[in-house]
Amino acid sequence: MKKLCILPWVSVETTPIGDVKPCCLAKEAIPNVDLNTSTLEAAFASDYMRDLRQQFINGEQPKTCDRCWDEEAAGRTSKRMNSFLRLREMMKTVDVDFTSTDGKLIFLDLKLGNICNLKCRICGSFSSSKWAQEEIEIQKEWPADYKNNWPHEHLRKGQWPRKNQDFWDNMDKLLPYIRYFEFTGGEPFLISEHFDLLRRAVEQGYSKNIEIHYNTNATTFPKEGVELWPNFKLVEIAFSVDDVGDRFEYQRFGAKWQEVNDNIAKFQELKRNNVNIVLQHCLTVNVFNIYYLRELFIWMQHQTFDSTYFNVLHDAPYFSIRSLPDAAKQEIIEVYRDNPYYKEEVDNLIRFMQQGNSTDGSDLKRLSDESDRQRKQHLKHHHPELARAVGYE
Repeated sequence: MKKLCILPWVSVETTPIGDVKPCCLAKEAIPNVDLNTSTLEAAFASDYMRDLRQQFINGEQPKTCDRCWDEEAAGRTSKRMNSFLRLREMMKTVDVDFTSTDGKLIFLDLKLGNICNLKCRICGSFSSSKWAQEEIEIQKEWPADYKNNWPHEHLRKGQWPRKNQDFWDNMDKLLPYIRYFEFTGGEPFLISEHFDLLRRAVEQGYSKNIEIHYNTNATTFPKEGVELWPNFKLVEIAFSVDDVGDRFEYQRFGAKWQEVNDNIAKFQELKRNNVNIVLQHCLTVNVFNIYYLRELFIWMQHQTFDSTYFNVLHDAPYFSIRSLPDAAKQEIIEVYRDNPYYKEEVDNLIRFMQQGNSTDGSDLKRLSDESDRQRKQHLKHHHPELARAVGYE
């Protein structure tokens, strides 16, 4: 079982709109599961999850896991591979039988709604309430037969953690068995309910057994976390920083570059005073930063992160480097031909880019134009190479 994945035996992911998936990269949600009416245990014990485990036992490569297979084909360390590394110490204390279609739920990847204060270019209403509001404004300019109800639906569905007390009551039952929480976005530091959950873990004596991972946009330094995190076994805080300066502010609209740096400095001070705090830089490579990574690499050299994780964007596909026009891909290859930074990672990124189906960039151009007009920005002011590559004038 060389292509085995540990996650279906130990974990599920909640999406911002209340679906449940085997993991954050799975291409499909578990059918007939809605967290307004169902439980995490029911999702984990579902026929779908049992069938997924059986596929791995049979040595198959499930289609829902294609994003990992694509990354591995490019020589990258996929989430499947990284999960074995990340959870290896934890698994020594947990009885996991990889010949069984049952599992033991010890790891929860929780996206507790879509509350967010930013409108990142690579995001959307699915994960950001701010984005949903902008999409509603954008659609006012569309012909009537093109409009859809997605942003309204995402705003409504993104409220599920605040409307379903049964979910939180059930979480209390799971706390004795949980060993790992992952909180991502929306922006987790703005979702107060997750701090209530951590407080209950502390009060009930379970926090010493639990590790936490965050992905944050670094615009907030939460006092609740400073109070609660020292009680947990480990707290890893990953900062989503994909570019620097004006380009950073263009790509993560609503964030201020200097404020983010100031907050990172506060977290670094917190780490110096707490041995269980680990800081990570999470870099998501996408069409907006692929031309400009060298400047980000220089900024990275001056930080004191414990690690850097090179993430690649899969969805939406028009923001993936795999979908860039062929001419743009050739330009990017030249940009990094003599690159001295993170050479192995960059070489794998180039390989990943080349393996995708190129487009003419028209979707990227159209979506950039819609947001530029709403935000009174222009792609070519900060990303001239990308603008030229997709014919954006």
